[in-house]
Amino acid sequence: MALPVPITIITTIMKRTAIMRTATITTKGTVQTHGSNSNGGDRLLALLQVTNAAFPTGAFTHSYGFETWLHDGTILNAKDAEQRCIDWLRFNLATGDAAGVALAYRSCVFDDMKGIEEIDRQVGAIKLSRETRTASVMTGSALITSGKDIFDLPQISQLAGKVASGECEGHHAIVYGALACGLGFSEKEAVTSFLWASFSSLVGVVQRLVPLGQTEAQRMVANAATLVEHCSEIARTRELRHLSSSFVTLDIASMRHERLQTRLCIS
Repeated sequence: MALPVPITIITTIMKRTAIMRTATITTKGTVQTHGSNSNGGDRLLALLQVTNAAFPTGAFTHSYGFETWLHDGTILNAKDAEQRCIDWLRFNLATGDAAGVALAYRSCVFDDMKGIEEIDRQVGAIKLSRETRTASVMTGSALITSGKDIFDLPQISQLAGKVASGECEGHHAIVYGALACGLGFSEKEAVTSFLWASFSSLVGVVQRLVPLGQTEAQRMVANAATLVEHCSEIARTRELRHLSSSFVTLDIASMRHERLQTRLCIS
């Protein structure tokens, strides 16, 4: 008798918090977890909290090179800004950090901290500019601190130990994947929320620099919804060896950013 497609393997994993979680591994290699988060609260509320702009990561201080484009006239108006933000989402985030979130999430589901180290190194390796690497580690460190102070999650505690010992740098994408796993998000929720929050944060930074009106900025975020879903699918089917960033012009802008005479953003 032919097996139904997709085939799923149901594995029960006992986490250190003594919470029983069901993990489903699909034929695409993605992992889904189900149930309330490890703090006992509603998963949706936790998701809304960690993707809120007020959650302390410091992301609002980083333009990742966009400030250079605004300084040299590459971005002149809302239309230019929206197109560049969309390109960043598709050609930088989807194939790089968002894929790192998915991979880190899976490693945490199976308590594979060695895997976390390898993913963290690869995520750092694809960041060509010093400022971008530094920004990723800075926001990752802030997320670890916030995660430890706000939530009681073994995944974050283990990762904090790895960073403290120098075994990994703790890039933002890796920390987010671990946090999402600990809070009981599904893999799709983890990756999609990371993409949305990152895009929304960048639009917020660009909004201050162009400047843009609040309605116009939120329209940009709303217009990107379909692309966010598409990028989530790309990220969740990306293998570690295929992590990449193909937005070279932004890498160059990021390298030039540290030499600007006046700057509002750290990166």
